[in-house]
Amino acid sequence: MTTAMIQAQQFPSREERKENGIHYTPRELSYFLASQLTKQYLAKHSNARNLRVLDPACGDGELLVSLVLALPPAIRKDTSVIGFDTNARAVTETQRQLSVLGLKHYEVHCCDFLSIAFECRDQKQLDLIFDDKPPDLKAVNSVDIVISNPPYVRTQILGSEQSRELARRFKLSGRVDLYHAFVIAMTKSLRKGGFIGLITSNRFLSTQAGTSLRDWLTREFRLAELIDLGDTKLFDAAVLPAIVIAEKEEGSYKHRSCQYTRIYEVQGAASGSTKFESIIDLLSEAYVGVASVKDRLFKVEVGSLGVSCDNAAPWILTSDTTEKWIHTISKRKSGIFADYGQVCVGIKTTADKVFIRDDWQTLPDEFVPEEELLRNLVTHHIAERWDINSQHHSTRKVLYPYIENNGRRQPISLADYPRAARYLQHHRERLEKREYLIESGRQWYEIWVPHSPADWERPKIAFPDISMVNTFFVVNPKWIVNGDCYWIAQTPSMPQHVLYAMLAVANSSFIVRFYDVMFHNKLYAGRRRFMCQYVKKFPLPSTKYSCALSNVVSKLLEAKASGKHALSLALEAESDSLVWESFGLVKET
Repeated sequence: MTTAMIQAQQFPSREERKENGIHYTPRELSYFLASQLTKQYLAKHSNARNLRVLDPACGDGELLVSLVLALPPAIRKDTSVIGFDTNARAVTETQRQLSVLGLKHYEVHCCDFLSIAFECRDQKQLDLIFDDKPPDLKAVNSVDIVISNPPYVRTQILGSEQSRELARRFKLSGRVDLYHAFVIAMTKSLRKGGFIGLITSNRFLSTQAGTSLRDWLTREFRLAELIDLGDTKLFDAAVLPAIVIAEKEEGSYKHRSCQYTRIYEVQGAASGSTKFESIIDLLSEAYVGVASVKDRLFKVEVGSLGVSCDNAAPWILTSDTTEKWIHTISKRKSGIFADYGQVCVGIKTTADKVFIRDDWQTLPDEFVPEEELLRNLVTHHIAERWDINSQHHSTRKVLYPYIENNGRRQPISLADYPRAARYLQHHRERLEKREYLIESGRQWYEIWVPHSPADWERPKIAFPDISMVNTFFVVNPKWIVNGDCYWIAQTPSMPQHVLYAMLAVANSSFIVRFYDVMFHNKLYAGRRRFMCQYVKKFPLPSTKYSCALSNVVSKLLEAKASGKHALSLALEAESDSLVWESFGLVKET
């Protein structure tokens, strides 16, 4: 993008902001972050003078203006501010707002900060990541405060080439998000003892993709305050935001003093709860408990940040009570799910309209694939706790173009399946557009994420990726699990009782509590992400309790199959209580 192109830009439209991960910070949230950040900075640097403040993605300037207004007037008049943004209209607006604040100096540049930040540290690399470098722009180093709401743009939107380049230049691993690179570049611009105030997606707190960022923050900073704003809908976007305030202090690993606040919507009647005009009012008063804001009910939790030495583990909100609870489980468990079976995501065809249908029998006979290649398909649409009731069986079937040969999966020979061959040839143009599949050495008619056909023959548990209620269920032999669900197969070495014990634990109220303590990856309206990385760490009780749970679950499944509703409910309650007991805990209400 040339400088002339940048200068010709208008304010980005709503669609452009969504595509490019741009979410301008609401004024009330901007001032809250600025107030918390200046409070932390001045508590450590009470005699601060000649401050240098940076926002590397300043948008329309709300964060910079709020930061300046939060400073005492005596400090403000000696403060210099620098901002960057790639939108010329936004830059002009930021300059206008800063011009009336009585600053010592301010400058706002219409260019890409990541290119500048990287270029300043590697003069041999003259090619830029996104934009042309403006002439005569000096390096941005040793600033005192960085405040920012960087853009959130995930790998699939960035594109593979830009993602690889960002990963290489900023030494990122796993799924790359643009804000990861921004945080690293900001850190390089911050002096030791300087503070960062960051608004970003809360995904980094709990996902594998956030491992690199968690590792970076714990190595480079002393974390001072963390606020997970959850599903408060403070932004006009699907992003669930978090606030991070930290001091640059390399290798500290001392984060026990970091206050961790978490706020999420809960269901229930708002009557009788403490009322607040806004989420920011609630946070400003350091309220803890359940409160109502404009007829929505929120639970506010406050504790300390728990950081594991293994940054692959999510950050958790902890307290003495929580740590005791976790310790009790650790003493009583015999292992975790991953010790007994592999937790896998279901198949991904990347061409569902070709491979998955509920109307196969309406096709001309010569196009209906051979029966042994059409498998019943489990999707989240038919998920039901414990067992899939026969009346809810899906009519969806998947064309699974694989056979087992000497213990290994291999694609079918089209010559051996003439009807499937005719059907696939009919859709060949569509299937060959999946260039990534062909480039990986696969046949054009394969699916992107398959599993061995033998895996589907074994007993297994499946569960949807996203659900409000933990929904784990046994799957009929030969049924295939779709990519909107995960599954756990009974391995040859798994004792018979373990699979049903897993089912009991996974469907218990105990595991909901365990999930919320250890992972807490929630979306809007209380929906949880039951991802592989979490479920494989679910605990299993001792053999004694696993056998007892397996026995109860066997009876429960029989009762459900026989339509004995009252008995099913009683056995489910018995199983739930037994799970709590097996870990040495009293069932929570």
